[in-house]
Amino acid sequence: MSDKAESQSGDKLRDADRSRRLILSAAEELFAERGFDGVSLGQIAALAGLSRGTPSYFFGSKEQLYRAILEGAFEDREEAARDACLPLVTWARSDGRSSIEKPLATAVEGYVDFLLSRASFLKLIQREELAGGSRLRNVPRESKAIEEAFTAVRSVAAKRGLKSFPVRDAVLVFISLTFFPLAQRSTFMAALGKDLGETRARRQHVRLVTSQLLHLIGVN
Repeated sequence: MSDKAESQSGDKLRDADRSRRLILSAAEELFAERGFDGVSLGQIAALAGLSRGTPSYFFGSKEQLYRAILEGAFEDREEAARDACLPLVTWARSDGRSSIEKPLATAVEGYVDFLLSRASFLKLIQREELAGGSRLRNVPRESKAIEEAFTAVRSVAAKRGLKSFPVRDAVLVFISLTFFPLAQRSTFMAALGKDLGETRARRQHVRLVTSQLLHLIGVN
């Protein structure tokens, strides 16, 4: 292949990758705001600044595009959760006698930061709940990072002076006290006068969640 042909091939690949990213970004925004039934491929193409048939060319159907959106959102969520919970895993693997409070707080704060930065993820999950989760059930998604982190903590609970706690209870407390307040940011939390987008309110909430987790898994 000539240098010119190679250059043209590379340009086409870059253009295709750019178009795909634009479609995914536009589709996530619209699906989160309007739900699956309230969005057309034409509207996605228009928001992405592409021709009407481009989403179909790359993804085939609206159903397949929506599936790609959910898969991508959960992949990003799992990566963020794993990064957030790394201090818990590190604590469990260490030989020191340090308190688990700081790793817990760091994990909670990291996950809250992800949810704040990816409001579309919250909306997609809420819309799936309202729709009965039928499409979500058919999407392969990994959601193990938080459970694995608390499993690591549980494995050293006895020798580190912690309670013998149920791992899934810890996961439930962690998720419910981070996801719910942000999912109800404009309703319940607004009625309480709390906005976790504000630094002070967020720090207070992280302390609250950490204290509840400490109560569950803390020192006997």
